[in-house]
Amino acid sequence: MQYGAALLAAPFFILLYLFFFQEQPVDLSPFLNDPKRLFFFVLFYPVTEELIFRGMIQEYIAFKTKEVPVYYHITLANILTSLLFVAIHFIYNTPLWAILVFVPSLIFGYFKEQYGSVLPSIILHIFYNLCALFIIH
Repeated sequence: MQYGAALLAAPFFILLYLFFFQEQPVDLSPFLNDPKRLFFFVLFYPVTEELIFRGMIQEYIAFKTKEVPVYYHITLANILTSLLFVAIHFIYNTPLWAILVFVPSLIFGYFKEQYGSVLPSIILHIFYNLCALFIIH
């Protein structure tokens, strides 16, 4: 149930962004014309980012902060990992778009912790990128 809601949230987040901010976050048209770029955006980046951020960084922080209380089912490890995830997105994205990555990142981290695996967060991340590609373009 929760995982389905997280999947449905992807187009909602993107449409909400476009409605309220009415700016194009990133020009995604080159991805549609170049199979290599499309592969990286839809598969390589989500898998790599989730393995690094959720599989390694969040795991490490969770181990170091296991005594810290959980806030509304969100751990300190998830929050800190999401802040780092946002910081990395400032490199190639507009500042507003990078900041708005925080909420999906918390969602990815939450499901990583719920299932004890990065696979659910990888699937979510791929789906979010696909939605961004097709809704924004």
